[in-house]
Amino acid sequence: MPIIETAFSRDVNSVPFMTEGFITKRSVTFAGATTDAWGNDGGALDGGVLFTVTGLIKCKLIAVCKTSCTGAGSTDEVGITGATAIFMPTTTMTSLDAGHIWLNNATPASYFIVGEQEAAADNLPIYVLNGNDIILTTKTADTEAGVVDFYLIWSPLSDDASVVATTD
Repeated sequence: MPIIETAFSRDVNSVPFMTEGFITKRSVTFAGATTDAWGNDGGALDGGVLFTVTGLIKCKLIAVCKTSCTGAGSTDEVGITGATAIFMPTTTMTSLDAGHIWLNNATPASYFIVGEQEAAADNLPIYVLNGNDIILTTKTADTEAGVVDFYLIWSPLSDDASVVATTD
């Protein structure tokens, strides 16, 4: 039986919202000028785990910028070991302003129309992972400041499936 480390979101009447799966959230506060903090290029959290995945799951990942990101020349990406940019390819972090959504290979923006047939950048692909932790990699220069919330929408496929957001 899967271990569920999250609860259903509920409305004001305590009725669960129906979603495409469980939603697990991980907030990252960038402080790249600090050794080994999130966004420190080459530091201990460069390639740091956002979500620990056990077993077989299907999932989508969306990020929302809460506080604008800073850092001259800074680029980051989100993926798994060996494919560090499958969820979010290399992105210039100064293009992530408060309120922007970051997904797939689209330029961060305040909204997206998901699933346009001819607009691959607006698609929100579904991935199947088998114990592959989801990581954030700083590619070039420090991401010195900013706050980004990552939302993993996932469903278990195997009996041992679980997702846990890491903590700093």
